[in-house]
Amino acid sequence: MSNPERKQVKSETPEEILARKIHLLLGKLEKRATEGSQKAKEELNFIRWLCLDKLKANLERSAKAGEIGFPPPIRTLLEMADFAIPLLLWLSKHQRDNVKQYARNRWAWPAYVHLSKQTQNLYEALLPKFNSTGKQIVKDSPIGLGSNLGLVINPSRTKGDWLFVLAANTIRWVADIEESRKVYFGRPWNWLSAHHKPLAKTKSKNFDKAARKFLESHGKFTRANWNQWKPVFETYLTLHYGPPSEKFKLFPPQWKSNLFIAAHHGAEMQWFEEYRKSRLLSAVEETQFLSELKGLAAFHEADAPLQQSDRPEIREIVNRRKTEKGKWIELKDELLKRIFKLAPPS
Repeated sequence: MSNPERKQVKSETPEEILARKIHLLLGKLEKRATEGSQKAKEELNFIRWLCLDKLKANLERSAKAGEIGFPPPIRTLLEMADFAIPLLLWLSKHQRDNVKQYARNRWAWPAYVHLSKQTQNLYEALLPKFNSTGKQIVKDSPIGLGSNLGLVINPSRTKGDWLFVLAANTIRWVADIEESRKVYFGRPWNWLSAHHKPLAKTKSKNFDKAARKFLESHGKFTRANWNQWKPVFETYLTLHYGPPSEKFKLFPPQWKSNLFIAAHHGAEMQWFEEYRKSRLLSAVEETQFLSELKGLAAFHEADAPLQQSDRPEIREIVNRRKTEKGKWIELKDELLKRIFKLAPPS
C-alpha cells in the first residue's frame, strides 16, 4: 500500500503537467505541516497568502471584464465575503483588541460600515428593506439578494452563527437539486449511495439520472413534507460532519472495502478494523499499516468531525453529552431543527 498519486495521462498538456507537479509538491509540504513541522506550516501559509494576493488582482480583472469562466470570479467574490464577514464579526466580539490593531489602519469594515458615506449608501441600496419588526420584506433587493434561496429567514430572529451557515448550505446542497449538481470535482450526489441502496448498485452512466429522480420523488422541500426530507438530511449531515464511526455505519458494502473512499471521509481506521477481521497481521505488518494509514489520512485531509470545532455555539451543544456518539446526536438534532426552521411553510 502506498500513498495515492494522480496518474499521469499521456495527453497531458505542459500546463497540466506543471499543475500536477505543483499539486504534488504542495501535498508534500502539507504532509510535513500536518506532521508537526512549524517551518512547513509557515511556508505553506506564506504560499497561500501570496496566492490569495494574486487571486485578488485576478478576480478584479476578470470580474470587471465580465468573465464567467472557471472558477467564476463573481461567485468566488461572494463566497469569500460569505466566509470573511461572519468571521470578522465573531472576531470583533471575541477578540476585540486583536481586531483593533488591524482595523485602525483600514478604511472599511467589509460590507457593513465604510468611512466613505457614498460607498456605504451604494451598499445599503443593494439590500432588501424590511418592515419595522424585521419580519417582512417591503422592498426587494435590486440585485435579487437571496431571492432564490428557498429559505424562510426572519432577520429579527435569525442567529447568523456557524450552525446557521451549515444549515442553510445543507439545504442548498441537498434539496436545491439544480444548485446541488453545480460541483467542480466529482459527482454531486455520490453521498446518496449511502442513503438509497439501489443507487449503490446503479451503473455509473445512469447514476446522475437515478439520483435526480430519487430526490425529485420527495417533492419541493417544505415544512409540509419534512418527514420525507428529514432522513435524507440526516444522511448528508452524518457523512459530511459526523464522527468517522457514524459515517462508516452508513457506508454501502462496497464503500467499506474501499480504502480511498474511507480515507476521503476520514474513516480509514474503521476501514482497517474491517480489513484486519479477515487477515492475520503480524505486529510488524500492523505497525507498517498504521504508519501508511496516517500518511494516507494526511494526503486526503478529511475535515474533522464538526463536534471537534472550537466554536462557542458548538461547544455549548456538545458539552451536554459525554460520549462521542451522544455529542453527535445532540449536534445533529440542533442542525435538523435549524434546517426545519429555514424550510418554507409549503
